Amino acid sequence: MKKITLLYLILLVVVLSAAAFFFVGSKPNLEELKNTVAPSASLYPEAKSASDQLHFIDDDSNDTHLSEVTDGKWALLYFGYTSCPDVCPIDLSKINLTHQLMTHSDKLQVVFVSVDPMRDLGKLDNFASAFNSTFLGLTAHQDELMTISKSLGVYHEVVQTQALAKEDHSNHGEHGEHNTFKVHEMINPKNGDIQTVESQERHMELMELGYEHHGHDMAQNEDSQEVTHYDIDHTSSYLLFSPDLKLTALLTSPHEPPDMAKAIDLIIESLR
Repeated sequence: MKKITLLYLILLVVVLSAAAFFFVGSKPNLEELKNTVAPSASLYPEAKSASDQLHFIDDDSNDTHLSEVTDGKWALLYFGYTSCPDVCPIDLSKINLTHQLMTHSDKLQVVFVSVDPMRDLGKLDNFASAFNSTFLGLTAHQDELMTISKSLGVYHEVVQTQALAKEDHSNHGEHGEHNTFKVHEMINPKNGDIQTVESQERHMELMELGYEHHGHDMAQNEDSQEVTHYDIDHTSSYLLFSPDLKLTALLTSPHEPPDMAKAIDLIIESLR
């Protein structure tokens, strides 16, 4: 009887040891995972809860929390803007290739977040899906966008504004005197402040302060052509969120798709 009891105890120890190895030993600990995915991904020592900061709007200006579009998946957020001349298209192409190379791409939702809501609203999904049909686009109202960016450590700033450019067409008319001016609104892209403009002089003053045309009701003088342009300086930020919307990792330069795919797959496998 004692031998049988001892045998059962030995078997129990073996079973418990095997179970412990399966549930604990088969997955790398956080430090091992951090070293394995580096340098393609920088894993946070402790994932940062960010759910309260992830309130956006869609192309129709509907309030949209990130959880509504990720549907329980991991999320990769990329911050940029649709008229970005070079960096954003290159980065999104890399993310697309990364997505194609992943084993667990079905568990990841890529979201393009525009830092230029004034120009990009209405273009978000079309722009994002041009790189991959599963990619989605969101943005936020200017004040909310600044709050989101600050909380996530994303930098962006309007760095160039081209003031009113006038092309003289005075010789095209019989007298060259066309002074039509239509009341309109102008907006400061840095803080969202909107001003009603009732004169050409006020228009010029606001342009010098960095304000831009707001809406589509601007009447141009027949003697001039208005051209408004600005660029946005921003960090190339690839942010990886867990299904419970904790900021888990940053994908780091040089952003090589095969390496990023392996890193994201391993993070998803290890932290599920």
